[in-house]
Amino acid sequence: MDAIAGMLAESELLLLFVVVVLGVALGHVSVRGVRLGAAGVLFAGLGLSAWASTAAPAQPLTLSPVLKDLGLVLFVYCIGLASGPGFFRAFRERGVRVNASALAALAVTAAVAVAGGALLGLDRGQVSGVFCGSLTNTPALAAATERVQGTALATSPAIGYSVSYPFGVLGAILVLRGFARVRRRRLAAELAAAPTSGGAELASASFRVTNPEVVGRAIGELRVRDAVGVTISRLGRGESAVVPNKYTSLQRDDVVTAVGTAEALERALAFFGARSEVRLEAERGTIDMRRILVSRRELAGKHLSELELERRFNAQITRLRRADLDLLPTGEMRLELGDRLRVVAPSSRIREVSAFFGDSARDLAQIDIVALALGLCLGLLLARVPIPGPGGAMTLGLAGGPLVVALVLGFLGRTGRLVWTLPYEATTVLREIGLVIFLAGVGIGAGGRIVALPGGSALAMLGLGALVTVAGAVTMLVLCERWAGAGVIGALGATTGLQTQPATLAVAWELSGRAEETYVAYAVAYPVAMIGKVLVAQLLVMIGS
Repeated sequence: MDAIAGMLAESELLLLFVVVVLGVALGHVSVRGVRLGAAGVLFAGLGLSAWASTAAPAQPLTLSPVLKDLGLVLFVYCIGLASGPGFFRAFRERGVRVNASALAALAVTAAVAVAGGALLGLDRGQVSGVFCGSLTNTPALAAATERVQGTALATSPAIGYSVSYPFGVLGAILVLRGFARVRRRRLAAELAAAPTSGGAELASASFRVTNPEVVGRAIGELRVRDAVGVTISRLGRGESAVVPNKYTSLQRDDVVTAVGTAEALERALAFFGARSEVRLEAERGTIDMRRILVSRRELAGKHLSELELERRFNAQITRLRRADLDLLPTGEMRLELGDRLRVVAPSSRIREVSAFFGDSARDLAQIDIVALALGLCLGLLLARVPIPGPGGAMTLGLAGGPLVVALVLGFLGRTGRLVWTLPYEATTVLREIGLVIFLAGVGIGAGGRIVALPGGSALAMLGLGALVTVAGAVTMLVLCERWAGAGVIGALGATTGLQTQPATLAVAWELSGRAEETYVAYAVAYPVAMIGKVLVAQLLVMIGS
């Protein structure tokens, strides 16, 4: 055992990847449908470091702070890029009240954590860690850890996080299930009217134009996309089929192929007049369909309406697939690198359309290193800017600076020829790499302290964490349903956004009958909750300093 501990102590890279392997394996272990996920790396680091501190006290396991900081910066920067558009959209319409509810819930949880920590004699680092673990938020832990780096409290946030995290997941799930049970009648009423995820899937259907109100009128004049929620991808007239545009007039007995959700296709039946058994998509003589990958960087961030596909190629985008979601395209949508488009065009022009978008997986795999490095530089510079605050000046730090810059750059999408956003796959890979490196560093650094922690302190943090979890979830559920007007389904989704925890989102989705509104509410609350927890975690470690 001493030899193994010594070998790990001598090679930081070997230690890092051993922790990652053990942690990922631990994260995949499922207990009643709940997994630790990436947090398993943290617990693997804690366990291995705690074992080494007892097996070979003279050879403690350590990981270079530079490695941990690199992981932190990559992780929060990628989180910001992905959350940027949603973060700024969240303040519109009803999202204002949902996000105000999230901020109120965070204030309640912070107050409970501070008051409980004072009563139990916990240090401010442990209080901040309990707050982060109770709300299962790793970026907040990263911010708190970075704030106390180099002090006597350097490992306190990780200890509090580790003790409170498990119930942070389990407790939130129990509260969600309890709320759904208490409000089961209201939930049943909402489920009767709510579209399910199955309804949100896109499909196509053929219709015959018989409605006299649409005969003789142009598609653009009818505003079919806005009025019905479908896109007309093909139009058959007599023996010929064409790709229609906004100037195409509908004539009696025309056959149209429409793409939309199940609900939209039902509306299309009344709009056009009658169903048709003719399948225009099966006839590929003059019209072709191709799935095309967006890999041309010049197109990233552009609205679909700017592309003028109808004028250029007489082509239409009928579906847009992004991050495993099929979306019905609108002119206001912005293209992102890695989007997969389903395009309908004349057979003679389909290759031109493909070349226009790039359609190259190899090109997509080449990350714009200049834009990535420049964005990180801006974030690291902002991290050093002093900001007046309670107890003296504070900085955003390595967790905050890159995050704020990435939020803005993710919202902008591009500046001139610089494309700030990354393909979905690249963002995911960089984020996961950064996360596991950071969690490994935090776990390895805190493992020895866990062993020396008195049993009473661990129980105190566990109890406080349970109280914080329940207080935050209950506050969010009540405010969202009663004040924000989100209903039971919206409240369930928004509360999982407060937790920023995939396990709770999966439970809420099942409780809400797989209603689409669950994901919408989650997306509205998630960015503000993420940023709010990062800021609160830093404030908690500063209180009393």
